[in-house]
Order: sequence, then structure tokens, then C-alpha cells
Amino acid sequence: MSSRRMGILVVVLAVVSAFLPAVVHAAGSEGKAWVTKKNRGSITGRIMVQGGGPLSGGQIIFFNVESGPPPEPERFDRTPDYVRDIREDGRFTVELPAGRYYLGATRKASGESIGPPREGDLVWRSLDKSGQPKAYAVRAGKQLDIGTMTGAAPLQPAVMKDRSVSTAIEGRVIDPDGQPVPDVVVVAFRTPNLQGKPVFISEKTDAKGRYLLRIAEGTYYLRARNEFASGPPEPGQIVGFYGEGAAAPVTIKAGEVLKGIDFTVIRFPGRGPYSGGR
Repeated sequence: MSSRRMGILVVVLAVVSAFLPAVVHAAGSEGKAWVTKKNRGSITGRIMVQGGGPLSGGQIIFFNVESGPPPEPERFDRTPDYVRDIREDGRFTVELPAGRYYLGATRKASGESIGPPREGDLVWRSLDKSGQPKAYAVRAGKQLDIGTMTGAAPLQPAVMKDRSVSTAIEGRVIDPDGQPVPDVVVVAFRTPNLQGKPVFISEKTDAKGRYLLRIAEGTYYLRARNEFASGPPEPGQIVGFYGEGAAAPVTIKAGEVLKGIDFTVIRFPGRGPYSGGR
């Protein structure tokens, strides 16, 4: 074979190798093999609005079973492990690490992509016949088709009003001058470095800087930001954690409501500490 033909063959093989991992079957069921990265699988399906059309413009939400308790909007707001957009026809196909996941879907009336549910948001949850959270198994190299799920419905005012507060942390978020900081969220991490994905998220602070963080029993480290976010803050964003110099642990028991967990935040100047202290 001439050197010219050999060069063309190498280029063709390189192109095929680059595109091969992205080739998948458009429709499938559990057990159908597809080409993917090692230790990853896929889940596909369609979410429909109750009595209406597809949940277009919404997000499909995944909670890894091993990362924490199942999502229970009546008790706490667990942060998702993965969030992906739903297509206009209500369908989704998402590649995930192999594992078991609880599923949810939402289309927020505010247009935001993530955050605790609010009145008027369209919400769907994966539940079994007894009304308990249902987990789906994603297997490496396989695609799971959950079919069409109907039932995304607006969150009613009565549901929000009746949300129980069994285990929670309460407090105020203030600035260095002691003034309340509204419209920020408080998130809970399991480790003091405050890195990665937080486990729980509060509703936004009110005009008096008060927050309510519904949570499960355990020890956590708290941080406040303008919105649910991970990674370094941008200059001008509100940042702060509970603790002096370093994040301090907050331990809570089941059925306990801890009050007075207040902390100070600052507007991040672009360098230096991420907090104004406790």
C-alpha cells in the first residue's frame, strides 16, 4: 500500500474512532446494548403534563440512591445529582454513571432551571403503586426506556402551606453591617471543604434574611450563595459559610428544629476569604 493511501486510511480510522462512542440507538429498552463509555449507561423516556401535552421546556432530575435519602418534598429539598433539559416533545435521553436513581421532573414557572419547588411549578416524581419513591437501575452499556410518564401537575398553594417541618435548621443571613440579606439560599454539605454538590437546599431568604433549611438527620456544613451553585464564586456574588475562619459543623437529630444558626455573608471581591464569619 502506498504511503498516500496509508495516510488516508489513518485519517478515516481516526474520524471513525472519534465519533463511535457517540453512536446510540434512538429508542431502546432495558437490556438493549448500545455503544457508550465504560461504566455508563443511558435512560430515556417521555414526561407528559397531566391532562395536557409534553413537559416541554422542563428539566429531568436524577437523585443517586447512594448519595442520600429519596427526595421528599413534604419534608426536605434534596439537591439533585444530575439535571438535564427535556426536549420540546417531552422526551429525554440521558447518559449516567451506572447505578440506581430516583427520578423527578419540573418546569418552573419562574423560568429558573433548578431550586426548591414553588407554587405553580409543574412537578412529576417517580413513584410506585403505593406512592413511595421508585428507583430505576441504569446499567453499564445498556439503555433503559421507562416509557411515557403522565402526571406532571402544578404545585398547589395548599401543598406548599402544608409542608411539614419535622427536621430543620433556621436562622438569619446578614451582611457585615448586620443588615438582612434577602433572596439567597442556604445549602448543606457533608464535608467541611464545601466542595462538590450540596445535599440539601433552602428556600430563598425573606426580606428579614430568614431561612428555613429542611433537612435529614446528620452533621452538615452550611454555605450561602445567591443561588444554587457549585464552584468558585464570581466577583460581586454573595458568599458566606457558617463558622469562624473555617466552616463549622452543625449536627441535627431527627425531629429537631435548630434555631439561631445565623451567619454573615459578603459580596465576593474576587479574591480572599469566602465569608464574613459567623
